[in-house]
Amino acid sequence: MIYTGQSRACLTDIEHGFYGIRKAVEQLIGPVAGTVYYNAAIAGGIAYVQGALRSDSITESAQGFRDCVDDYAQLGFGDFIVEEIDYEDAKGVVTCKDAFEGWAWKKHDDTSKACYYSCGILAGFMRALTGREDIECVETECIAEGADACVFVIAPKKDLIKQRLMI
Repeated sequence: MIYTGQSRACLTDIEHGFYGIRKAVEQLIGPVAGTVYYNAAIAGGIAYVQGALRSDSITESAQGFRDCVDDYAQLGFGDFIVEEIDYEDAKGVVTCKDAFEGWAWKKHDDTSKACYYSCGILAGFMRALTGREDIECVETECIAEGADACVFVIAPKKDLIKQRLMI
């Protein structure tokens, strides 16, 4: 077991375990599986931030968001990098050249955007740090589709709609 903040985590084989579970869920419930993973990850991201705030290991700030993303990367989810952050407006851009979901999809020649869990985690981090429930995250590029890096845009939903990144 690994404790991160006040959350218990475990190691999971990404290529077979996570990918296999996600594909089994998709077979059972169809294309909404991505939404299920996204929403579950939002809850996980929020819980992680709440524990980290209670233990004073992060602050409600742009640096707190960077610290959460760094922790996520250090836990093995990929080399996530905060490229842009506008904490006051709850906006950011994060990239990752080896996001765990995109990496697994690419290994299986599955060429669809894959990173619903990572999107949810990033949205959850920003929601919890800013206290805003309208924050969403959209993956605009994915290594599973052949991009050099996965690109995640975090912003209020109305801004993502205005940018035509979300409907």
